[in-house]
Amino acid sequence: MKRSEKTAVLFFVLITLFGCKKDGPTGLVNQSPGIQQLNRLGAYPEWEEEPINQLLFTKRPDPVWEGIPVAGDPTVFRDGDTLRMYYTSLFLSDTLGKLIISGVKSKDGLTWQIMDGDLTEESIALDYMPDGWDKYLETAEVIKAGDEILMYYSGYPVESQELGTVIANGEIGLAHSADGITFERVTFDPILTRGAQDAKDFNALFSPTVIFDNGTYYMLYTGWCIDNCSDPFIGLLGATSSDGINWEKQPDPILFGGQVNLEWVGFILAEADLVKGPDDEYYLFFTGENGIGVARSDHPFGPWDVYPYPILVKEQSWESSKIVAPSVIIEKGKVRLWYMGVVGEFEDFSIGYAEANFPLEW
Repeated sequence: MKRSEKTAVLFFVLITLFGCKKDGPTGLVNQSPGIQQLNRLGAYPEWEEEPINQLLFTKRPDPVWEGIPVAGDPTVFRDGDTLRMYYTSLFLSDTLGKLIISGVKSKDGLTWQIMDGDLTEESIALDYMPDGWDKYLETAEVIKAGDEILMYYSGYPVESQELGTVIANGEIGLAHSADGITFERVTFDPILTRGAQDAKDFNALFSPTVIFDNGTYYMLYTGWCIDNCSDPFIGLLGATSSDGINWEKQPDPILFGGQVNLEWVGFILAEADLVKGPDDEYYLFFTGENGIGVARSDHPFGPWDVYPYPILVKEQSWESSKIVAPSVIIEKGKVRLWYMGVVGEFEDFSIGYAEANFPLEW
């Protein structure tokens, strides 16, 4: 098992679910041809010509971090002259396999080393809680807040195959650290929980991205309402906080596939990273069904001007199935983007890197 079995099952079921008409009450039909294009390698899907005003991102041909044995869902932030990256990791031993958050550090963002401990082992930033609501950990976001480093993460107690559902019941927790190496939970309860029946986060909350701006914390996260939902939804939802701990959800979605209405995005718009640029604009890097895209706004919650083409698509063998989960820093005239490349149904996954000149003009 190379990732939580929940995730592998999830994408298999989603491809099946949205690739054909449902006879049940959802009546959901996938209109995107993207599922049929997943084995094509190249810069743009077959249904689109290369745009004239393409945003030029240059990829590294090989992963910049592969983990021990895997690495995914990166979050990167600058801590002085050091870049710190945290990622979803699978810790394996003779008696135990656990999904955790691990950490590495770098001076240039390309060559990474374990933050602490033996180089043959993962440097565990946040460990699992065997009897907690967050037994399984993934999709973290790490930010600097004063003298503390805050980690917002997704957790769940039971994997989806045990529940017999498409998605595990993920919720969002908070941990903090003074040294950026090891984190402790701020509370042993989630800080943001699932919504009521048919709420757009009724099944799960995953992939938080958080910024602190003008005295307010803004969070975007992926809301899931697929199992037992009358109006299926996978998209970006929002919440605000004055202290980073107590949150108020926004009543309306922030961005979702049906709103964007682009074939390469399709139904699933998820796993985003929100960044404030040097131009005081907000840039939203997000995952669609067939690549990674970008949008911009003058407010953290939009409305969004969405660039109509993917800025990254799968090209290399180590990302032959999907590229997802961008994490971005804008500095020194560059947009620096780390992301997760996937092989098969998450049999293997690792972290890649791409960059482009800033500003992004479209």
